[in-house]
Amino acid sequence: MLDIGRKLQDLREAHGLSQRALARRAGISNALISLIEKEKTSPSVASLKKILDSFPVELSDFFAPRK
Repeated sequence: MLDIGRKLQDLREAHGLSQRALARRAGISNALISLIEKEKTSPSVASLKKILDSFPVELSDFFAPRK
């Protein structure tokens, strides 16, 4: 099962960013980041792309199984 919220939180924390800082970088609300990380909502592809563009991570890499 894919845990988008957990993966996003791990990625954000690995880069030393707060939810607010990531939201600013991605141009979306920090409330949306919080809801995604808590698995309260699923991001649209467009929102997820904006978030991942804040990191050196492609959509395909984000969804690839962890090794």
